Amino acid sequence: MRLYLACFDIEDDKNRRKLGHLFLHYGQRVQYSVFEISLKDERQLDRLRAQCQRYIAPGDSLYFYWITQQGAAKSKDVDGHPIAQYPAVIVL
Repeated sequence: MRLYLACFDIEDDKNRRKLGHLFLHYGQRVQYSVFEISLKDERQLDRLRAQCQRYIAPGDSLYFYWITQQGAAKSKDVDGHPIAQYPAVIVL
């Protein structure tokens, strides 16, 4: 699994809500327009980016930052607690 930080600035309220709802299927909200999402691979990211296009208008922005396992292991919140701890294996 790959961990991404998805950050967006969407002017239209309806599109912003829909994009937020879409990201909730992939991870957790950490701020109103910032999500930690977990994806299997680059192809899944490409499919998600294609889905997001319907909510993006000129002047809006959406960024995906890949957080490596090493980077995630070193990341902390303000109280020093680890962030975004995802299992290495998911059993379905």
